[in-house]
Amino acid sequence: MNIKRKNSITITNAFSVIELLLAVTVLTILLLLLMGVVAIITDVWVESERTIQSKQRARASLELFTREITPAVVDTRMQFVVAPGKNLEKVGAKFIAPDSPAVLWMAPLGIGGELRCVGYYLYRNEKNNHYRLKRIYIRKDNQDGYFPKLIDLMNARNPGIRTDSLSSRWFVDNWDSRAFDDTSAYNQKVIVSTVADGVVAFWVQCLDLLGNPIPLVSESQHHPRSDLLFNSAAYFHMATSTPFDNGDSFVYLAKTPFVMKAHRLPAEMEISIITIGDVVLERGLSIPQMENVMSKNGSLDMKGSVKLHMEKLQESGITEAKVYTTRVKLSNGV
Repeated sequence: MNIKRKNSITITNAFSVIELLLAVTVLTILLLLLMGVVAIITDVWVESERTIQSKQRARASLELFTREITPAVVDTRMQFVVAPGKNLEKVGAKFIAPDSPAVLWMAPLGIGGELRCVGYYLYRNEKNNHYRLKRIYIRKDNQDGYFPKLIDLMNARNPGIRTDSLSSRWFVDNWDSRAFDDTSAYNQKVIVSTVADGVVAFWVQCLDLLGNPIPLVSESQHHPRSDLLFNSAAYFHMATSTPFDNGDSFVYLAKTPFVMKAHRLPAEMEISIITIGDVVLERGLSIPQMENVMSKNGSLDMKGSVKLHMEKLQESGITEAKVYTTRVKLSNGV
């Protein structure tokens, strides 16, 4: 009797097949719900990480630009140029973004204040989906002759060491395609590197001592014809404390026997970039090209240019683009 009672109790307390199936079903549903929540959280986390990474890259690139351009120097032997980016294509650079600028200058960034040649430009390779802000950096002891010549002891009248009021040849005359080829690990002559990925637009605005945008050299009706945007070796005059009688604070001059090259830096620079994250670029959307909006006085309308490009990006279905702008005072721009 006792044995039968024990067996009876055991059978009564066991789970039926239906109960087990229900338990497994509920557990499966809970696991699926949990996996869905985890997937959502993971996607949000990954997206946040990518956004943070994109912001960090953009800010770091502007910080580097600012740090290197602040101590820029110029004199009768050196030059500071904002040129159309296409000028670099003439000496072998590839995939220069249309209508983008190239900024070139000299600065004491080496050990003990040694001069370095520095530059920035926008790279756009649509086939490989690469949109990059590129940096040029050349040491004075460069073995390939890429560093601009400041002096020629063998020939003091060497025209190659003279800055040009019309072009950027003082910088680029000795550069070649290998100087810009950073895709080959075997290229020892390369002088460029990528500062930030995902940069689809890049503008620079030169400002005078009164904080006004400087008209482009290429837009001047008085200065000899040039395609440059700014040139420290151009013929111009900058107001120091009050505007000129006509209300302008910056004027270009015609070349005459009595007019000398200015050899002056802008007082300030404003830099704007527009970036797009990796996730958006991976969608394969068509990225519109940047355009330059001009003001009536012949200067770049920075805000108008940025606004136009953001509108074009939105029309293309890109709503996640970010604008980063910084303004820097040049130490020697006085």
